[in-house]
Amino acid sequence: MKLRFIFLIMLFVLTFASLSSTPKLQAQQTRTGTEFDYYSDDTYTDMVGIRGWCSNGASYGFGYVTSYYVVTDSGC
Repeated sequence: MKLRFIFLIMLFVLTFASLSSTPKLQAQQTRTGTEFDYYSDDTYTDMVGIRGWCSNGASYGFGYVTSYYVVTDSGC
């Protein structure tokens, strides 16, 4: 009984973690020819990362992903 309870808790935690991170990544990866420029805060002055997807399926990126971003055309 105790083992079943631990298993259910672990399953819940893993499911929640998977669902909370997946939609944002899937939305970004389906946008081809798009670049996401990530900033440290809501002043949008310090860029901390970039993620981009080209129309040919290539991708690039560096730095950090944050809640503060600007979406532009990637130019590739």
